[in-house]
Amino acid sequence: MRVRPQLKPISVIRRPSEVILVGRALEATYLTDDDGGITALLRVLAQGRHTVAELPAAMAECGFEVTEAEVAEAVRALDEVGVLLRADSDADLDPATLRRHESNLRFYDLFADLGRTSADYHRAMAGADVLLLGAGGMGSGVLQSLIGLGVGRVRLVDVDTVEEKNLARQFAYGRDDVGRTKVDAARDWAARYSPGTTAVEAIHERVTDVESIRRLGAGASLVVCAIDSPDGVHLLVNEACFDLGVPFVTGGLQYSTMFHWSVEPGVSPCRLCLELNRRDEGETMPELTDRAVVLPAGRVNRATGPIAQLLAGFVTLEVARYLTRTDPPVAAGVYHTIELADGMRTTTSPWKRHPNCPLCARATAGRSPDASALTAVA
Repeated sequence: MRVRPQLKPISVIRRPSEVILVGRALEATYLTDDDGGITALLRVLAQGRHTVAELPAAMAECGFEVTEAEVAEAVRALDEVGVLLRADSDADLDPATLRRHESNLRFYDLFADLGRTSADYHRAMAGADVLLLGAGGMGSGVLQSLIGLGVGRVRLVDVDTVEEKNLARQFAYGRDDVGRTKVDAARDWAARYSPGTTAVEAIHERVTDVESIRRLGAGASLVVCAIDSPDGVHLLVNEACFDLGVPFVTGGLQYSTMFHWSVEPGVSPCRLCLELNRRDEGETMPELTDRAVVLPAGRVNRATGPIAQLLAGFVTLEVARYLTRTDPPVAAGVYHTIELADGMRTTTSPWKRHPNCPLCARATAGRSPDASALTAVA
């Protein structure tokens, strides 16, 4: 199949002797164009009707004589700055998929080029298998967003039943679902909302240890942790994901601080690295840890509907980056926080890989970690 390059629907600004291409936010490409030839080429490319071999003839009709080699080099340069895609690149998708995922495909256009199409990104999402731990405020919102994106399969794990108080912020459930297991109610909602697009497996089970996460996640593409128990659950998921060889994404609300972060085993610093770094800081700065807790903070869920939706959105966007690789994950080994009671102030806090992290060391060496390696934080 011959590729027909097409200019993305970006702004093209003409100035004396130059052209400015304005695409993604904060990005602009300045091209010298003394004779108007670049402008003419952009107009031809916007049509998306010609292969590279056919472009010289199209340019000749505009009054410019160029060789195929010259046009090919220009196309290569434009593709390199991210302003081209393949014309009719969605043509091999069936009509139902085109109708259902039109907005998703147009989002992927931002990242598409002559080598990888928007349809390719969609197929990556459709072929993904996500283990979603938790069907509460964040988890049910992540489920809804994953189904909207067309992920192929979700293994939904939760032990709770739907309560009336859940209806304030968990929108996969209705009043008729009160008393049902969350996973069954969410699975049935998914079947009604988007039949045939995502297979949702309902697993009514409590996550207790690393082994249960390994078992539940066998063959999965990625894990989302949307639960806060048992204690240290992020460390448990972290270890299991090293064994599974897949990333995990998580988030939550601590008092009035909304946060999310992710780990890509063997690539980013992991959650155990963060724990070891904190331990080192406690040893060198005892004032950080030598504090007697008089009244421990109780577990109070302050996540309103808008908060749960925001959090689910940030987490699912990070999930989508891993599954499609549109662009690199932004939260890998980086705490992203939003202070809800402080003017929505946002911060990012990366942490470093710890030199004594047994998980990262073994991942780098290409070996699977074992339980005995984790005695450093036992």
